[in-house]
Amino acid sequence: MPKSNISISKKSTNTDGVAEQLGRYVYDLDATKLDSDTCETVMRCLLDVMISAAAARFQPGVLAADHAARAICSSGSAQLWFTDRTVGPLGAVLANSTAAAALDLDDGYRGARGHPGAAVIPAAVAALALDGTQSVKQFIAAIVAGYEVGIRLAMARHGYAPSGAWSGYCVVAAAGKLLGAGADVIAQALGIVAQTGPALPALAGIVGSDVKEGIGAGATAGWTALHLAMAGFTGPCSIFQDATLFDARIALDGLGDSPLINGTYFKPYGCCRHIHAPLDALRQLITENGLKAEDIQRIDVHTYHATFNLSNLPRPATLVQAQYSVPYCMALSAKYGESALLPLDVRHFSDTDVISLAKRTHVLHDPSIEPLFPQRSPARVTVILEDDRQLCSPITDARGDPTHPLTWPELESKLMTATRDTLAAEHQQGILEGIAGLRADSWEAFLSSLAKPANVYNSDIRGTE
Repeated sequence: MPKSNISISKKSTNTDGVAEQLGRYVYDLDATKLDSDTCETVMRCLLDVMISAAAARFQPGVLAADHAARAICSSGSAQLWFTDRTVGPLGAVLANSTAAAALDLDDGYRGARGHPGAAVIPAAVAALALDGTQSVKQFIAAIVAGYEVGIRLAMARHGYAPSGAWSGYCVVAAAGKLLGAGADVIAQALGIVAQTGPALPALAGIVGSDVKEGIGAGATAGWTALHLAMAGFTGPCSIFQDATLFDARIALDGLGDSPLINGTYFKPYGCCRHIHAPLDALRQLITENGLKAEDIQRIDVHTYHATFNLSNLPRPATLVQAQYSVPYCMALSAKYGESALLPLDVRHFSDTDVISLAKRTHVLHDPSIEPLFPQRSPARVTVILEDDRQLCSPITDARGDPTHPLTWPELESKLMTATRDTLAAEHQQGILEGIAGLRADSWEAFLSSLAKPANVYNSDIRGTE
């Protein structure tokens, strides 16, 4: 990997605005002072994003992003993950971020109500194509910085915004750290992307298109903003002091304490996080009572208001629509079990039993659950059986949150299940060996696993090149 020849200013400023303080945090972050728990969380985030991208390798939207990346940035040494092709770093950020977010398997952060990893990690890997002299520890620090800055500015916004609206901040911090950008350069880039990144309508993700939350677009906006700032372009850094747009206190509160990446959640199902607690509650009822889908007359999901923002179509036409449908995911899980949602598959769209049960699945508001969100995303499920008996779950929290974490073996199991149609067994093992190599401060196996092409096992379902 070649060393970047871009000249970067490293001067600091004496201002104490939000952008400047975040820029200083990124520049000063010492890789050698990160504790072992944080470093291990980074490894979990890396594995999870690789799983998410590999599972989506042959989705039509991902293939389209690959083609666009090659058309826009055909020349370069940045890897298109799980292919034998390289492109320019901007193209790699676009394509790999799109892949990581495509199946709704990627990690998230509760307070931000979105997904940092799908932007941070593709950008950090792409930055290595510009500067291959960085150590694994510096790479880890860059990922920590990307999560920290992106999450903070997401939480500081007034009101919900899809992840693409703040993905650019993640990229500025992660790539800026690896490329040696000064605190002032990072601050300028944050200001630039605040005004040039996606301004998505709040419910953009539910319309069922490949745009989803716009993470790929936000990530490329962040990459562009960083390089503009590195070249001397300035941005409206004071935008983060505008109280009508951001809460500066939230953006800076506790900065420098335990890194926020340690609060990341990981998803056992390939669908919107609002659906995970209902799925867990349903699976518990099914397991405890030995139920089959044909035993169920009706399913009632008691939840908070945000769940009603999903499309909730009982008969989705696309994978994206399915990812945002409580009734469909509940019915699918009832009939086929957890693996049918890891990831979702178009083969089930015509299943009349699933569609019928989805039409008999109802999403209901529960005032007792509402105050628990967004700190938690719990739900309660009632199943009415064909003999009119009712089974009720307790209020259930979603698996994968830091308080209910997925273990490392469970993440390994997620890899094996989610990529069963795209990766050969030896490639799955190669990914695990790549993570093990990073733990031993070695790049080779990790980079090799990203460069090895995926295999199409179900070309009629997943699409082909």
